[in-house]
Amino acid sequence: MPSAKAIIAAASEDIRASLSSMCAEAEIADITVTDGGSLKELFAENAYDIALLVLPFEDRFGADTAVYLSKSYDTEVVTFVPSKLYDDVCSKLARTGGLILPKSAPRALIINALRNAVHTKERLDGLREEKQTLSEMVNEMKLVNRAKCVLIEYLRISEKEAHRQMQKRAMDQRITLTEVAADILKTYEYN
Repeated sequence: MPSAKAIIAAASEDIRASLSSMCAEAEIADITVTDGGSLKELFAENAYDIALLVLPFEDRFGADTAVYLSKSYDTEVVTFVPSKLYDDVCSKLARTGGLILPKSAPRALIINALRNAVHTKERLDGLREEKQTLSEMVNEMKLVNRAKCVLIEYLRISEKEAHRQMQKRAMDQRITLTEVAADILKTYEYN
């Protein structure tokens, strides 16, 4: 994965600067910073690999925003909270899969957490791609099987013969089995 793209949302300019330098140490080069007010708008316009949220924001606490980002985007969310609120926030964000750290966490721990977030994002992206590929394969198999059933029903042939006819047609016409299946369904089912 090329350098991860991160967004930092914190009310304090000092915290934004500190987290930016930690991101650089974690080899995250593409960084956007905000005070948290325009976070949803920035996400609507851009894709981010990692979101670092330092709660509370100026105008609101922000835990709902962390939940929203975790559920709505393919982004690893790292949330920093005041130590006294850590347990409450952990219970609220427990099912989001994001990292939750106290604001007082040591620098080395934060940098390690950022590196782990990047690696987690890479692995999840790989799994999403694999899931998409498998889903497409299953849909193609369903289409081919539906076409075979249509041939069996209309031509009164065996499943083996239907499959052989479809394969022969695909080879003769130099098209995929899926294209043959779609054509068969179009011809016999008028869909």
